[in-house]
Formats: sequence, structure tokens, C-alpha cells
Amino acid sequence: MNKFQIRTAIYYGVESLGYLNGLAGRRVLVVTDAFMASTEAMRRVLAALQGSAVAVFDRVKPNPTIEVVTDGLRFFMECPPQAVVALGGGSSLDTAKAVFKVAVEQGYSDVEFIAIPTTSGSGSEMTSYAVITNAATKEKMALVSPDMYPDVAILDPNIVLGTPPRLTADTGMDAVSHAVEAYVSKHHTDFSDAMAEKALHLLFEYLPVTYVESDNLAARERVHNAACLAGMAFENAGLGIVHSISHAIGGTFSVPHGRLNALIMPTVIEFNAGDLRVSKSPISATALRYAQLGRMLGSATASTRNQVAGLVSLIKHLRRDLDMPERITDLGIPPYEFVAAIPTLAETAFNDHCTPGNPREAGVEDIEALLRFLI
Repeated sequence: MNKFQIRTAIYYGVESLGYLNGLAGRRVLVVTDAFMASTEAMRRVLAALQGSAVAVFDRVKPNPTIEVVTDGLRFFMECPPQAVVALGGGSSLDTAKAVFKVAVEQGYSDVEFIAIPTTSGSGSEMTSYAVITNAATKEKMALVSPDMYPDVAILDPNIVLGTPPRLTADTGMDAVSHAVEAYVSKHHTDFSDAMAEKALHLLFEYLPVTYVESDNLAARERVHNAACLAGMAFENAGLGIVHSISHAIGGTFSVPHGRLNALIMPTVIEFNAGDLRVSKSPISATALRYAQLGRMLGSATASTRNQVAGLVSLIKHLRRDLDMPERITDLGIPPYEFVAAIPTLAETAFNDHCTPGNPREAGVEDIEALLRFLI
């Protein structure tokens, strides 16, 4: 028996913040970070919440830790709110999810949970996942619970209008990696395939536009929608070792998650597809699916084998259009530190929650080899 599920209601478009008007007369907790609390996005949210009693927790940090979640829970208990609004990128949404989960366990079951992503990438507004970092061990821990599904996601393109190019690229390539990995995951379905395909169509067309035209509202809306679609795809299909390796590296070195995914993705595609150099060797089912994506995205090559290479080429071309690094050494990580960390990184990635969904079995030695190839 298979299952595909979307638990979150989506309000989208330029008037979608109007949903918050319905919270008038209620106590509302906004979870965000200190920078976001000072932005036009926050002012728009507060304007839509006029008539509500609003408290703001703005202590979210990148790669949120257990300590930040504990701090947020303490703040929640002091309110306590009737609705939680998570405003920000993946870190703010993940923090709010973890706080909300523990609060539900403490008996706060009648609180509405609303997610407003301010970046177009994580898809966290549609998922039951949160990634929290153990500051002591630097390990990224995945929390999964149906309690962490937002009740409502608000996709207002005005919220992401003017996003800086570097952040646009990092978050956009995160969404690309979500869609590609969901498409070849062991648990993909016709339904998740449809979400992933549409997300990739939109991202390859509109992400380069938003990178150079930060105030292009129409393009921003399409990329914002695409990130959400990719989130739906991987929530139901799962991910693979692009994310496992990215989680491991990101937990040790301070590098944006989407930037790591963009760097890792071509190498993992080539690993998962298997050896395609021998013309008479069988083509794996995974390679066939990568080839389908290559054809869909416009790879001009004729053979299935070359269409896999075509997909890799298209991703590398998109990466170059977004001025993204191609090697670990381009990320500012000292090579000797990275090499020394490889055994631990490989072990961490192997034990990551995303690894079981990878379409090709990858042992610790395989992951070590992939990590060395990135240098």
C-alpha cells in the first residue's frame, strides 16, 4: 500500500498575507531571526496581524541548536500563543517546528501553526521535518513528526522580492536538489514525480532570472512556488546522499546548505547512474530516470547514456550561471582540514536519515571516495 499526502493548506500570490487578518483578537507568536525582525517582510506581517496580540521571538540562529529550541520553548510557555507564525528561511521554520512539536507534547494542541518562508528553497513549509544541530557534537539531527506539519503555508512573492543574488542562488539550488533527489528516490511515486518535474521546469527557467533581476515579481513567484512543489515531492518520496553528504559537511564546516548541494549533486548523479562508458553494459533504472530528467530539461543528446551526462551538464551550467563554486576548495575550506575530516564525514553521512532513500546502495567507503572527488 502506497501513500501520498499533503497536510498543509497553501495560500499563494501577492495578496496571500491577507490570511493573517483572520487572526485578529488572538495571541500570536512570531518566530524569526534578529535580521528578519528588522525587515520589510516583518513589517508586512505585523501590518497583516493588526488586531492581534503579537509577541516576537527573534533569537533564531543559522543551523539552529538544541539550546535555541529550548529558549524558544521557554518563550512560548510565557505567552502562551493561540497561533504560531514562523517567518524566515529553513532555520526559522525548523526552529518553530521543533518548538511547536514540544509544545504539543506539553498539551498545547489547539494552536494554529502558520509558515511564511522568506527564501525559495527549503520547502520546509510543506514538510514534517526539522533539522536541529547538537552544538557539542556538531551533529545535525533530523526530527520527524506529523505534529510539525504547518496548518497553513503562505507563499507571498513580495516577501522574497529583492532577495540578494547569493541567497537566491543558494536556496534555489537547494530546491533543485530536492526535486532531483525525490525523482530518483527509492520511494518516488507518480504523484511525487509530477511535483518534482514541475518544480524543475520552473527552476531552470526562472531561477537564473531572479538571480540577475532581484525585483522581478513574476519570476520570484514562480521560483517560490517551485520550491514549495519540490518540498511536497521530497516530503513524500524522500531524499538521498546529496543531502546526507551535505548535512555531514555542513555540520562540520560553516557552508550554506544549498551551496553544498549544488556542488555535490553532479558527482552523486554520476555515482548513482553507474558506469555508462561501456556501450553494451545494461543501463540501470536510476540512470533511465536521470535520462528522463535530461530530456525533459532540454538535453540535446540522442542516446540515453548521453542524456544522463546531459543532465549533469545542465546542472553544472545552471550552477555557473549562478556563479556557484565547483570544488570544495572554492568554499574557503582548507584542503588539509577537509581531507582529515573525510573518515568522520563519511561515517556521519552513511548514518544520515536521507541515506536509505538513495537509489544506489552507498557504503562508507563509497561516500569517502565521493568526498575525495569533491576536493
